Amino acid sequence: MSGFSFRVGATVISWLEVLAAFVLIGRPVLAEEPAAQALPSFASAEASAAHFRSTVAPLFDKHCHACHGSRQAEGDLELTKLAVDMRSADAARWAMVLEKVVSREMPPADQAPLASAEIQTIADWVLAEMKRVGKHVTRRAEYSNGNETPHELLFGRPPVAPLDAASRARRLSPQIYEAFTNEVGKNVPGLAQPFSPSSNTTFQDQGAPAIDEPITQALMNNALAIVDKQTAHTFENGELKKVGFTPNEFLRLLDDRQPATDDEIVKALRTQFDRILRREPSTDELARLTSLYTKTVTDAGRPAAAKITLAAVFLLPDAVFRWETGGVNPPPHNVSPDEATTANRRRLAPREIAFALGYALTDRRPERWLLDDAEQGKLDTREGVETAVRRMLDDPKLDKPRIMRFFREYFDYAKAAEVFKDPKANPAHEARVLVEDLDHLIEYILAEDRQVLRQLLTTNKSFVAYRTAADTKQKRIAALAEFNAKKAKEPEKYKDKTPPQPGRSIYESYNLSDFPDEQPVALAASQRAGVLTQPGWLVAFSKSDDNDAIRRGKWIRERLLGGVVPDVPITVDAQLPNAPEQTLRERMQVTRQEYCWQCHTYMNRLGLVFESYDHFGRYRTAESVLDQDATERNVDKKGKPLGPIFRDVPVDATGGIEHVADPKLAGDANGAVELLHRLATSELVEQVFVRHAFRYWLGRNESLGDAASLQAAHRAYRASDGSMRELIVAILTSDSFLNRAITTNDHAQAP
Repeated sequence: MSGFSFRVGATVISWLEVLAAFVLIGRPVLAEEPAAQALPSFASAEASAAHFRSTVAPLFDKHCHACHGSRQAEGDLELTKLAVDMRSADAARWAMVLEKVVSREMPPADQAPLASAEIQTIADWVLAEMKRVGKHVTRRAEYSNGNETPHELLFGRPPVAPLDAASRARRLSPQIYEAFTNEVGKNVPGLAQPFSPSSNTTFQDQGAPAIDEPITQALMNNALAIVDKQTAHTFENGELKKVGFTPNEFLRLLDDRQPATDDEIVKALRTQFDRILRREPSTDELARLTSLYTKTVTDAGRPAAAKITLAAVFLLPDAVFRWETGGVNPPPHNVSPDEATTANRRRLAPREIAFALGYALTDRRPERWLLDDAEQGKLDTREGVETAVRRMLDDPKLDKPRIMRFFREYFDYAKAAEVFKDPKANPAHEARVLVEDLDHLIEYILAEDRQVLRQLLTTNKSFVAYRTAADTKQKRIAALAEFNAKKAKEPEKYKDKTPPQPGRSIYESYNLSDFPDEQPVALAASQRAGVLTQPGWLVAFSKSDDNDAIRRGKWIRERLLGGVVPDVPITVDAQLPNAPEQTLRERMQVTRQEYCWQCHTYMNRLGLVFESYDHFGRYRTAESVLDQDATERNVDKKGKPLGPIFRDVPVDATGGIEHVADPKLAGDANGAVELLHRLATSELVEQVFVRHAFRYWLGRNESLGDAASLQAAHRAYRASDGSMRELIVAILTSDSFLNRAITTNDHAQAP
């Protein structure tokens, strides 16, 4: 269908050209990201300098001048000589100061740290002064993964900042679009997926990149392919007949013998709007689409006009975007009635809330009852929204894939299937099975719904090839019987052969001697504690032939401790030495060089506690390294090398936690089990988990204006004994989810 076109006179016009002025128009697309925290505004260099002297300079005097003052200027940086006016060449030095301060690299670890509020004060002045002179300081790229806002400002004090979540239009996720086309275009072959997940973010549905020409082309092609099936027809005995499930209303638009009346055109459009958008078309939309149909009939005939007009409905803004405007620039059908605004905020329109709830838990458009609730005003209050959320959560027939997807993306274990493993090291390694085992474990913990995070970090229970264990056991019994029968007949032939053991690598990944008869099975509590010691997670954070302590430590720093670890600089060749005679810990010594250690100090010791497991996730007490001396001696009589010889070295799984706001967490740890049990008891870790859940269900990074919603969500989680269900309810009924801030731009753009 991508080549669909029609002829007007001697000119062939593609349907892309016909719709060019119609597709994705009607209202401007709003910014995706929430409004940034309000910065100071300086009318002049003098005002900026005065602000610097009163707020920033005292912090430098207190924390920085001992090393970067006039008497001593380490690193060739003397803060007292930097020009406050950033029209100077010192702007680049200020950008560097900001990076060091925000990343907490300065002051150094042996000095008193800056408080979060002090960091914010410095950052606000630098950014505001940069803004005043028209320069831009690039914030660290890794901030797209969240954790930018200092944790203490979100949880360490009563909320003070107003809600600052801006109105936005979010592009549909790939999963939502796929579910949509599966529903309205069932059995239509060749539909393309125009969207891809957001990159460089913690969660795939964060943000919404712009819709470019290739995406638009794919959307158009899909729309036309679906409409081609919707309008399938034939002529029998001179009479127009529908084929399949073509709506009767559409047939009237296709008949060249008898022109459709305006009422029939409107009736067909209403049918299409209900099927595709689940709403009534506005008067303006009916007028524009009727005009499109009439014009195209003149140019190309009724069948082409019908297809183009019906396809255009697939390309309206609310078919491609998720509107979260709070009454600002909503689609024309959904202008909410005048409503009072309080605290500089505006509530999402009821229909917007219905779609936001539907897409929060499912990949499908909201259920009809939810849209009815919106129409009847039942979503106008927080209590009404909570009733709807609980109804969705309680419905066993409603598929809610986004809950499990949160845990898959949060722990990021599904990529275990993407990690190549040398089949010689473990011929029967099945990463897919290990991922499924983790899915079952998380579902099991969610079903109980008590102390969810703590169980996820500490449970020694596990599923082991849950789907296939019983069948595999039977296959092994049958294979062993067949092997023994052959051996009885030909003992010499089979005396040195090993009996078949299907599935052995799977249960050995859990250090078991066989598949358990009952699942979940309790593994050795001294060896396993939660998701991070499951083979699936360990493989996901490994390399093809070794562990990856650095990425494991980075995950803990960011996902449990709420820290920010910079990406590897483009100028750095981040490779460990190729030294098979050394342990991983020994090879990682290169990261202790001064330049590298600035980042690796936040990761290495957190990740090295997992050295008790090999890169297949099996618990071990020894690590195999190359024995150079024995290898050199391993030659035949002619001096030809016979191959490498390895020796076992006792595993060193010691590590610990540094650079953390919670002093109860700091200190050494002997192994992953000890570390994870310590982390599981921390309120800080619990709050960081809430931040990630909030980030996932809001589809954006948290900001200071979300502090009230975050604290309320954490209280709900604690009060419910760690219930994930109650955490979700709290997030989906929060001010941040239901409201949007009113900004100057909103007032300027409002209809």
